[in-house]
Parts: sequence; C-alpha cells; structure tokens
Amino acid sequence: MKQNLNHKAFEIVRAGYDRIAGRYTTEREKFDNWAEVKAFQHTLPEKARVLDVGCGTGVPIARHLTKNGCEVVGIDMSKEMVAVATRNVPEATFMQMNMIELDFPPESFDGLISCYAIIHVPRECHAAIFRAFYSALKPEGVMLVSVACWAWEEVATYMGEKMFWSHHDPAVTESLITEAGFVIDFGRAIEGGGEKHHWVLARKG
Repeated sequence: MKQNLNHKAFEIVRAGYDRIAGRYTTEREKFDNWAEVKAFQHTLPEKARVLDVGCGTGVPIARHLTKNGCEVVGIDMSKEMVAVATRNVPEATFMQMNMIELDFPPESFDGLISCYAIIHVPRECHAAIFRAFYSALKPEGVMLVSVACWAWEEVATYMGEKMFWSHHDPAVTESLITEAGFVIDFGRAIEGGGEKHHWVLARKG
C-alpha cells in the first residue's frame, strides 16, 4: 500500500511540474541562496563534474555552474522541465530521471547539488536518497542540499497546480546524511522568497 502511495506522490509532482515548466523560472528566481551555492562551488576542483538533482529549468543553478567551468549533468522527473532546461542551458546535459532511481556508476561526480527538490520526495525514501548521493560522488566529493526546516507532509496547490511535499525536521535529516557517510560542514536555515529552507553542505567521508 505504501508503495502505491509513493507512486501517487511522484505522479502528482511530475504532472504538476510538467504543467508549470514554462513559467517556473520566474518563481525560482525569488530565492536567494547564492552564499550557499558559492560555498559549494569553492570546494569543487577545477572543471568539476557536478550532478544537479531536481534541476528544474536549469536556471539559475546549472547555468551558473556551467558558466564557472563545471561540467553539469542535470536530472529531473519532469519531462517538460528537462526540455526547458535543455533550451536554457545547452552547454549542460539534462535527462529525465527520478532521484530515487539514480542510474550512474559509483564515483561519477565531484559534486552534487539539489535545490528545492528533496522536499517533494516521500520522507521514508530520504535515507536511501542520501546513500545513493554518497555512492555517486567521488572520494572527497561535496554535496549541497536544501531541505525543510520542520517535519511536514501535505498535498496542496503550488502555482495553481496540485503538488506534494514531505520531509523530516533538520535534525533527523542531518542524522540521515551522516549515517550515509557524509561529514557535515554546515547546516543552516535561510529565508528567501517568502519561504524558509534548511541548507546542508557535506563532504564524502
């Protein structure tokens, strides 16, 4: 039964983002998380290969990283988001993929970033996601993720479309990250765009 509920949640998210893909970039620009992104960027080696999980329309994250010399691979479960991202950032590589089913060889990336995406995944999947992220990173690889500032789960309206959210509180999330093998550099709450998110920068231990 739980597997069926998870499938329903993913379908709500995929369908919702398919419908708002053409107008999502304007909404995304409301959030100012450049201090965290730059902290992540400064840890990367030159010409780093970076996985952008839940890449959305590729703006601003994939575009920023490619302009700064990174080789970016972006994944998103929304086919329409991937199509828009490909047009927005032709220098990067984008593909439709669900983060709970990462399909890359181990140690493929120097860095991994996921902004405003894990919050749409059923929280019982989060431990497995962080383990998969750990596997995808090279030794000493770095991860930056945004997560929720409190435990919550709901289906509500976002940009006029039905949407699903699910998350643990930051303490539980950070424990899942360390249990996956990461060493946390920082975890901090940031407000922007009328919302508040918890950002975690962590290194592969």
